[in-house]
Amino acid sequence: MPLYPEHDTGLLTVSQLTAELKRFVSGRFRDVRVGGEVSNAKLYPSGHFYFTLKDDLSMVRGVVFNYAARTGGGRTVKDGDRVICAGRIDIYEKRGEYQLIVSDIITRGDQGLLYTRFLELKEKLFKEGLFDEAIKKPLPVLPGCIGIVTSPAGAAIRDMLRIIHERYSNMPVQIYPSAVQGEEAPFEITAGIEHFNRAGEVDVIIIGRGGGSYEDLAPFNEEMVARAVFASVIPVVSAVGHEVDFTIADFAADVRAPTPTAAAAIVVPDKEEISGYISDMKDSLIQAMESKLERAKYLLVREVMEFRERKDFFTPQRFYLDDLANSLSHNLELYMKSVRAKCDGLTQRMEDLNPRTILKRGYSITARGDNGTVVTDAASVTSGETLSITLHKGLLDVSVTNKK
Repeated sequence: MPLYPEHDTGLLTVSQLTAELKRFVSGRFRDVRVGGEVSNAKLYPSGHFYFTLKDDLSMVRGVVFNYAARTGGGRTVKDGDRVICAGRIDIYEKRGEYQLIVSDIITRGDQGLLYTRFLELKEKLFKEGLFDEAIKKPLPVLPGCIGIVTSPAGAAIRDMLRIIHERYSNMPVQIYPSAVQGEEAPFEITAGIEHFNRAGEVDVIIIGRGGGSYEDLAPFNEEMVARAVFASVIPVVSAVGHEVDFTIADFAADVRAPTPTAAAAIVVPDKEEISGYISDMKDSLIQAMESKLERAKYLLVREVMEFRERKDFFTPQRFYLDDLANSLSHNLELYMKSVRAKCDGLTQRMEDLNPRTILKRGYSITARGDNGTVVTDAASVTSGETLSITLHKGLLDVSVTNKK
């Protein structure tokens, strides 16, 4: 009988055993802090930093990926340094060895790589004005639609949707699925914010995730995410981790919520509270209108009563108007008679001055026959000259025989 029969269902290969251990260890030790002394420290050309962390009894291999980029080449950890490493445990399957994947190293009297980067970026963006309270946008009182950038599989989205449904059951929500940890997370979070701004279909944006290690929250400390939040024309609410967690995105956002659940409560007013508020406003408006109507009715009745009581006030005024009308009629008649008399006098005067009227009384007009010039002086006439004499009736042509 062979030692390892092929039909043995409990048989594992080395790869299978290592993979099972990797899954167990990776899931169990996702966030650990380990203290010890550094040895065998080496920074490779790739920028990764490998070392051994040891104490008096044991040792573990450790690695900081992209160490050179994180430190800017200005900080080094050397053999003999006592440090605290934050990170996760993973198994290198090719060798079957476990190692510490370090996200932060804190030396004695130091703040650690991640926190130092956090402070440096915070100071840089603060000086640029990205955190200025004066430019933060107010949230809408009642959004027409809410946009959420987060992992569709996390507990945070379930909690937010539950709170939104409880407070306003028919509130529209759009979800932009995004990784919330890992190298791709900052790019996907940024893309989600930009997508909602291009589409213009939401009135407020929530970005965030549930709690986690400092490394898990790292995407929300990236500069590209902060600048996307700042550039958004739509108000952004940052809801990252727990109440004690602060990220760069929190400072850049228009509103910082302590948790994703709190963010949902902040952006969505309670429907019952709104209904109650509207009802109270309606009652107040009705009462105010009724009060104004009663006041107007009272004033109108009072004016009518006073009008009735003072109706005799208009009698003398009526008599006065009658006198004015009679006086106007009489004066107008006198004026017309005067005008008519003046017109008759002018007419008569014009008639008296009419040359034909003068001719009727026996006068005549003498003029030269050739050009019609009126003759007013006998000395201007010569003997034998032909003249024309106009009478009241008719015209005479005469020849001058003598002049005196």
